[in-house]
Amino acid sequence: MAQTQIVNTLPVTCKGERITRIDIDASPPFRINGNTIWQRAGRFVAKEHVTTRESVIRRYLALQLGDRCTEVRRAESERILRSQPFIADASVLAYADGNGGIILSVSTVDEVTLILGAGIGGGSPAVRSLLVGEDNLLGSAIHADGSWKKGERFRDIYAGKFVDYQFLGRPYQLLAEGGRRELGSDWRTELSHPFLTDLQRLSWRTTAGNLNGYFYFRRPGADPAALKLARSYSDIGGVVRIGPPLGRLALIGGSVSFEDENPGTQPVIVSDAGILPDTSQALINRYTKHQTARINGLWGLRDVHYLRASGFDALEGTQDLRTGVQVATLVGKGVTFLRGKESDWFGSTDIYAGMASPISYAAFDIAGEGRRGQDGKWDGMLAHGRAALYLKPLNRHTLISDLTWSGGWRQRFPFQLTFADRDGGLPGFRFTDVGGARRLISRVEDRYLVGRYKDLASVAVAGFAEAGKIWAGDSPFGVTTPVSASLGFSLMAASPPQSRRTIRADFALPVRGPRGHGWEVRLMATDFTRVFRVEPRDIFNNRERSVPASVFSWP
Repeated sequence: MAQTQIVNTLPVTCKGERITRIDIDASPPFRINGNTIWQRAGRFVAKEHVTTRESVIRRYLALQLGDRCTEVRRAESERILRSQPFIADASVLAYADGNGGIILSVSTVDEVTLILGAGIGGGSPAVRSLLVGEDNLLGSAIHADGSWKKGERFRDIYAGKFVDYQFLGRPYQLLAEGGRRELGSDWRTELSHPFLTDLQRLSWRTTAGNLNGYFYFRRPGADPAALKLARSYSDIGGVVRIGPPLGRLALIGGSVSFEDENPGTQPVIVSDAGILPDTSQALINRYTKHQTARINGLWGLRDVHYLRASGFDALEGTQDLRTGVQVATLVGKGVTFLRGKESDWFGSTDIYAGMASPISYAAFDIAGEGRRGQDGKWDGMLAHGRAALYLKPLNRHTLISDLTWSGGWRQRFPFQLTFADRDGGLPGFRFTDVGGARRLISRVEDRYLVGRYKDLASVAVAGFAEAGKIWAGDSPFGVTTPVSASLGFSLMAASPPQSRRTIRADFALPVRGPRGHGWEVRLMATDFTRVFRVEPRDIFNNRERSVPASVFSWP
């Protein structure tokens, strides 16, 4: 039987025709030509990259051989592929086959998936840390990495992470990670069917984890006070879609969750001399043990669409900007017949709204949670939000203004917000000794795309200004700070040029704020194209670990 051919070189709109063939062209991050020593070396490195397998790409498509082709499923197939961390860009185009059918042409470009990192410092050993891994092992949608770090006072740190993005050849995800810390250890597992698209009917997950370590409270003019803590958790649940896909729809479901919290009652100081008692009264018997089991109801409303654009969070890479409104809510009731010991109520809500055009994007996302005890009083209240405005007045020019806020009230677990948090703090204030219960950070960035370097990478520069303030609240050793600020510039690159990952070096100089600040250089790789609001670690670590922050971001 002769193979059908593409008779029209221009893409067509899907109108329900039968799909007779699916062609997949999976490309490596870049192709290097030329015969210089550097180009030959680059080709050798590129050959070591294993391109994503065709079978992996096919499983993410919302259209299969023999299906009726619709524009909704064709566009969603593109977006699902682009949302994968190992794929830099993707397109799914439809062509007429000359016999009344459709040929799907699927093209993808891989991200650079090799993970390498090292920390070098003075003294012995000169190498202080190592990170080695692969984000798309053998092109099979598997992430694996391992790391080592020299202990500052006690034992060395070892950690590892494994993620199978297509467990058992299905769009399920299996995650396992853990590590040995200087003091203590932690591990976490998760098996889920994440909510990748509104076309899905079902989404589910089950998790389990354990944490043993210390929480450190910063305090002005003194060594941090530490509390020993232990935490374990697990849950299982799922949601079902109600309503047509890619329009106004709802998700309804439920879960059962368990959480044990056992914070220490006596503070200590962790120093070079060992673990010594601390006489601070602020932490003695402040936190108590909790053992909860809850039956949770999950509910959400969503009216969201996507606009394909470039040059916002990525230098040149394509980004699917989320427009519209969504609200996700969880309500849980503590029960005592599932080994729980508290008959409390727990609730969390996540609200998102956004609007976009090819040259602008504005959105906000806020999440909050709280617990109502048997005595009728609220505690464990936690909130985090982000509002941002992106403007592209010129093709190479992007202006970003950003506002993030975080807060906690009557926390049941050790809690403190600082300027030192890598995701939610203030650059240049890493070593400040102040903290509190609420934090506000504003940032303005002016970015200019310089251009491409031999089709290997996009290069950009930026200037930024940040300001922030902390309020003491009811956090132990809380301090209300004056407005602190820093100025700086960034050097950025993305490889391949259409990558949505940005490697950036930020140089920040504090110009106003508490003592203990100075020049800071941050080298990091970021990808904010897949999620609008990145929760700071000091907020995430205090959330109820066994419940999703949002129905629509499950897991």
